[in-house]
Amino acid sequence: MAGETQSIILGYGVFNINGVDVALSKGGGKLEIAPTYVNIEADGDYGVVKGRILKFGSTAKLTINALTLIVDNFTSYMPGLTKTAVTTPAAGTEVTGSGVTVIPDTDFQKVTWTGKTKDGKSVIIELDNAINLEKFDWDLKDKEQVVSALTYTATYDEAARTTEPWSIIFGD
Repeated sequence: MAGETQSIILGYGVFNINGVDVALSKGGGKLEIAPTYVNIEADGDYGVVKGRILKFGSTAKLTINALTLIVDNFTSYMPGLTKTAVTTPAAGTEVTGSGVTVIPDTDFQKVTWTGKTKDGKSVIIELDNAINLEKFDWDLKDKEQVVSALTYTATYDEAARTTEPWSIIFGD
């Protein structure tokens, strides 16, 4: 029993979007994997029947509670954004909606979380072709930091529709 505590996954780690680490998070993040099951019901069934349950994929989401946002990578936080240099009202970078109705392939990201177990073995969560379909929601409160919840949903590849677009890799 004592060795079992070594495989405890520790909650802190590094979030990464397309190979770029998210600088700081506050409140960590969250992994959700929701399989879709269909129960084939027949007259007279009292409940779910073994052998008549089908699985039709899953939805995998990874939420990053980002305390810092990197301006150069801002367009990877949400689809349909553009970034341009501006000089007025101040010199800097302007981010705005691009006005596109079809989301380009470049708006789909590889999102990872790299952490470890209590005994130092790596744990890596990967979401492929992930996109943040949630609203951008900033609470602007006096004496508090803005924490952006970036919730990425992994998407299936049309050419490999039965290959789930997520994985968890446990190191040796």
